[in-house]
Amino acid sequence: MQSTPFSADSSVGQILNFLQRNGEATIRELEVELGVSTTAVREHLINLDARGYIATRLIRNGRGRPRIVYSLTEQARDVFPRSYDTLVTVLLDEIARQQGENGLTQLLDTVSERLAEGYQQGGKGNLESRMSNVQKMMESRGIPVEVQPDSQGFTFYACPYHEVAMDHAGICAMEKHMLEQVLGHSVQNETSIRSGARVCSFSVAAGDNTIALVE
Repeated sequence: MQSTPFSADSSVGQILNFLQRNGEATIRELEVELGVSTTAVREHLINLDARGYIATRLIRNGRGRPRIVYSLTEQARDVFPRSYDTLVTVLLDEIARQQGENGLTQLLDTVSERLAEGYQQGGKGNLESRMSNVQKMMESRGIPVEVQPDSQGFTFYACPYHEVAMDHAGICAMEKHMLEQVLGHSVQNETSIRSGARVCSFSVAAGDNTIALVE
């Protein structure tokens, strides 16, 4: 597993894997699978339900008491590994092979403008509000971001596209271009995680060197 607070060999991780493989299960089936008590299984299910990972339904068999069966929600799918980074890297490699580096650069420029549109959802406003909007959008994606005093720049404490960026430097240029489109000012990439720095830092030229905001 990845992107999950539960290790694959923990009891909760085993429940997630069991439900992923089997679709649904009763508490009794989970007891047998994990070799733990009913109480322990219930506690784990309560934990998972609180996180939005578990759905329940009743099964009625004749006149007997209905059984409760548990299954994974769509939200729970996010805790299982996905190979998006590998797929994107291969796609970019193939675009570069077929269209050359210039073709790839043009594509990434277009992508950066599409991304910039998403960061304008809160409205344009002044530079400070636009930087704050970028910070909120990034942090909603799990990327810790600090806005420097007086809106002089950003510090990104993680890379949103780390695995892909390690193979394609154009990803860093794409992110820089996106920030320029959102902020309406030139942006300088001071340090990058791709180059071995601990953070990605960007300075903003907030003087006369302005760029048309993305519409």
